[in-house]
Amino acid sequence: MNRVSQFRFYLILLWMTSIGFVFPIFSESKTIKFTLEPERDDIIQYELELWKTPNLELEIPFRVLASPGKIQLYIPHGYEYFRIRAVAKRQVRGFWTELYAVNSFGKPKQKEPSKIIARKPATTDVLVPIPNKEGTSHFYLTENKIQVKPILSQPMKTSVRYRVNDGPWLVTRQPELTFLKDGNYKLEYQVTNELGISDSMQVWEFSVDNTPPTTEFSWQPPFYQKASLAFVGPTTKLKLNSVDVGSGLDVIRFRTTCGMNPSSEWYSWDNETSWTNVINSCSEDMDLEISATDQLGNEEIPKKITIKRIQKGN
Repeated sequence: MNRVSQFRFYLILLWMTSIGFVFPIFSESKTIKFTLEPERDDIIQYELELWKTPNLELEIPFRVLASPGKIQLYIPHGYEYFRIRAVAKRQVRGFWTELYAVNSFGKPKQKEPSKIIARKPATTDVLVPIPNKEGTSHFYLTENKIQVKPILSQPMKTSVRYRVNDGPWLVTRQPELTFLKDGNYKLEYQVTNELGISDSMQVWEFSVDNTPPTTEFSWQPPFYQKASLAFVGPTTKLKLNSVDVGSGLDVIRFRTTCGMNPSSEWYSWDNETSWTNVINSCSEDMDLEISATDQLGNEEIPKKITIKRIQKGN
């Protein structure tokens, strides 16, 4: 076998915290078996092109000819994609098919990840109930201010007596209270008109949550570390765990940037499938950004992993 063509592909993952990870992805030779059935009687041959990357402008493909029927397509080292077109009599050629990925050819198409659309709750309510682990609901403040404004059936002067968290009672006409710190609050207030008539005491108990979730990364074995580099194999999985101490986790989301292409949309992360989908979606250098959001829409600052593919000889 030609020793020059023997390569192993490595993915080098560089965290923004400057910790490096190296992923050896061994690109072995393989044979794909399938059947080409002509749709027309005048089709006499098929042309197949093998490509190392999906960028067709930067390389010359490896070309193969095949007759209709059962095909055993040999894939040399380093070739990750292929496409096919039919050739009819008198060398009339059809259109090329889409570019097929060698690793996923013949396998069931994986479920499209869920795209993330809305980030903030679609409500104008100052307080919203959010279910907790105990099966009940707890109110959270959606803004940083509460204004107590009495609603009157006829024009009349009023005053409001209020206090927060069992503090001292204060009196004003229309209190506007600001809540900037995370925590639990109890607001009590009572409205009295100019005739000295008071309504019943109102009590609001709620929480303020301005803190986004925190996401931690972990690698499932096999796993090997040497100095500042961590080596993992193709069966290693990236697991994400997000913790939110306030309103609770809504979703872990991610997006990718493949090569010089624009960044993708934000998608929902699945610990079972997302990492495999990410690695197989791009054969160039890639950035993976991960960010979690809570049920109030607080967004974590994205954490970035840079994935570099480097060819290295034996």
